[in-house]
Amino acid sequence: MTMLERRDFLKLLASAGAASAFEAGFAFGFEGKPLTPGTYAPGRIPNEFSLLLPGEREALKNAPTVSAIANEDVTAKAGGHTGHLKPGDALDGWMLITIVDMNGVETAVFEKHVTHRGAIAYVTAERGTIACIPKQIGDLSKIRPRPTNTPDGVKLERTAQYIPGPDAAGLYLLQSTEDPCYENVAALGAEYIGWTLVANEQGGPKASLYLEPDGSSRRPAQSASADEVWAPDELGAYFDPAELLAGDGPQLYKYKAGWSKRTLLGGYLPVADIGVWNSDHGCGYETMVLLPAGVDAKPMGRVRSMIPEIEVTRHAGRRELLKGTDGRSYLDRYWNCSPQSFYVALAGIWNRWSSLYESTMPIEIPDEWLLNAARAGITLSRCSYRGLEPTYQIGEGGYTKIPERSHALFPVAHYEFIWALQLWGLTDDADSYFQNYLEKYVLPNGDFLYNTQDQVEGPLNIGIFLANSARSFDYKRNLQSLELRLPILERMIGFVLKRYEDSKRHFASTDRRYGLIYGSPEADLGDPNNDFPASHPFYYQNSVCVWRGLKEHARCLRLAAEAKKSDTLRAASERYEAIASEMRGNIQRSLEATLTLRAADMRAAGITPFTPDDIDHRPTELSSYENHRFMQDWFLADWGDPALDIGHLRHRELAGMQIVGLHTDGAVARTSNFMDHGSLSVKIRQEDYRPFLLNLYALVCYAGDSGNFYAPEDAWIPGSYAGEGSRYGWSAVVNSTLQPTVGLRWLLCYEETDVIRCHLQKAAPRHWFAKGQRISVANCPTKFGLITWMTEAESGGGWRVTVEVSPGFSGDIVVHIHSPSAKELHTTSMGSIEGSAILLPASSFAINSKVVINVT
Repeated sequence: MTMLERRDFLKLLASAGAASAFEAGFAFGFEGKPLTPGTYAPGRIPNEFSLLLPGEREALKNAPTVSAIANEDVTAKAGGHTGHLKPGDALDGWMLITIVDMNGVETAVFEKHVTHRGAIAYVTAERGTIACIPKQIGDLSKIRPRPTNTPDGVKLERTAQYIPGPDAAGLYLLQSTEDPCYENVAALGAEYIGWTLVANEQGGPKASLYLEPDGSSRRPAQSASADEVWAPDELGAYFDPAELLAGDGPQLYKYKAGWSKRTLLGGYLPVADIGVWNSDHGCGYETMVLLPAGVDAKPMGRVRSMIPEIEVTRHAGRRELLKGTDGRSYLDRYWNCSPQSFYVALAGIWNRWSSLYESTMPIEIPDEWLLNAARAGITLSRCSYRGLEPTYQIGEGGYTKIPERSHALFPVAHYEFIWALQLWGLTDDADSYFQNYLEKYVLPNGDFLYNTQDQVEGPLNIGIFLANSARSFDYKRNLQSLELRLPILERMIGFVLKRYEDSKRHFASTDRRYGLIYGSPEADLGDPNNDFPASHPFYYQNSVCVWRGLKEHARCLRLAAEAKKSDTLRAASERYEAIASEMRGNIQRSLEATLTLRAADMRAAGITPFTPDDIDHRPTELSSYENHRFMQDWFLADWGDPALDIGHLRHRELAGMQIVGLHTDGAVARTSNFMDHGSLSVKIRQEDYRPFLLNLYALVCYAGDSGNFYAPEDAWIPGSYAGEGSRYGWSAVVNSTLQPTVGLRWLLCYEETDVIRCHLQKAAPRHWFAKGQRISVANCPTKFGLITWMTEAESGGGWRVTVEVSPGFSGDIVVHIHSPSAKELHTTSMGSIEGSAILLPASSFAINSKVVINVT
């Protein structure tokens, strides 16, 4: 097999595959309208979750200053004006909501709304503004269904039957003059409408609430039993904002499909903030619901409803009556709490989550919404675990089972959760979750406890668990934590090596199955009573993931041996390194032989086989599991041969099994996005970063709710909703929720697996490098050490890049800069230019750990 360089193979792909598919897409998918690649701009819509009009950012930052608080009277100054305020009064657009006691300090709580956004500010006389919580709800009258904008006739519309073909919508964006982003990806079709989670870290799914698009809850106050399978309310909603609305006419506020803005307060808190607008009657309301900390905590709610002018006099004199800064009257009511207790609880929740992210890996990027999606993935997942106890379900849903069994112990969910925490600087926390899982849910024989119940998952997961363990040691060098998990990891290694040795014992060395690892490729296809070598074909992804895990584990043990001066760890490292090397050779021989035996059309198409028997696979045929699972696991192992990676992607293209950059199951326009971190992992390795961006933005625009980041296991594209299809398909799950989390981290900082090199901003879109924009990341963990960097576009042209690393940083750094004008880089004050990037060898930091680079 010829091992092509990645860049050469991409050129081959561009000439033989992507271009031809794109032309075919224009021929039948673009209504015959002639469009020349690289000459047109796609339609755009504003991102109303993050949009601030001129002057509004400053307006929300400049909360009032307070000089005195006494007897519900606040002396405040804002916008050059000073006034004495009582709750319900406003100054410069900031309304005083209430006064609370924060650790013995009287604190004024203000709220302000602008066109699409808002803010809640906590202000004291002694310390000034102590917290300012962003809101994605602003003027209620601006709420509407997400619009589309398709000037060239390229749009996402769901048909009764999905007909495989070129990804016309995705190719339309990739061949335009713009990089994929929310504004042009979301413009193609209808949004996903999901439920909004209200939860905490202690109560788990059973204590959580999901809110409907109108703000009403989906479950009663008490669950029927500890092990019940969750179902929608049958006895009426536990919380219903209709009971707190102003006015007697429910029709004034009646929810119409799509006319709600479903968000998480702060952008990523486990606190619902939903706005509803009735365009027929010009009336709306906002609902906030939170769950304080604690296993037995009770939810609290607030409803701010617009009062029809004809009813204002009926509410005159009531404390809840507010005069909005928009000139409209509102009724502000609370549920299960007082205003004071609500805002004290909210401050605690904000402090918990904002400090978690800002104290570990603070980030500033031009796309605040994407950053919120990434952080929300961690927040919603941690609030779905019960303490350290694992889950697959986010909140409560079809996969909720307590006590844990089956999908609650899904190894795929737990390894991605651990992986995501590590990537976001939370490795210490990840180690606690990791150790708990290993101790409680790995059997004496090294298999997963999950496997003994309903299903049998792929042995490949053991390889990824080993890679997670190695990453933990890479990032923190915590020898004690490593040694604590080593005995369990040894059992897990023994489990897969027994299968490895079995294939060596039963097959001749010339057999393509020799040295491969047998087992189920996927839980849905496994049977605990039929888990034998002949039960399934020998899927390559099982073997390559185990090989990768052993290789990373051996490398990790070598580092640990050096740190501890341990002969025992050194011997273990040498043993596993030798096994991994032998295993690599066996897999390589099998792949080469299988590739040689492929049918002529397979060979001509360049598609990659899934098993040694997969030698007569029609290029236009691709099963759902092959598409959404098998090739994803292959990608995650990073075998190192780009031709094989591209072969799988090429197969997906030839079979017409992708839509707007996402894979489909071939029967309907649906994506099972729980494994899409595989697609993200292979696309970030490519030279062209735009397919990665398309994949990432499509996940958050179509495979989940763009406001509250509810992400189901399966999503119909476009215009799906929570409740469509089976309860398993619409259930939000850990893996799907974490896709933007791992995706954004790889966009910002991607470590090559087998090369001592780290990429910064590898997939950052061109408009992030425009004048006035900044990318800033601090304390980003890598296996080479910590990196802090900032890229700023200078007013006179060019960019100023500051990079600082921790002592002993051992890797080369590649800083990618994608010029908005698409022009090549010309000069750099340090390092060397390689295409659209600056290469900084590790030696650049030998004298100074901080360098400043000027690039034009």
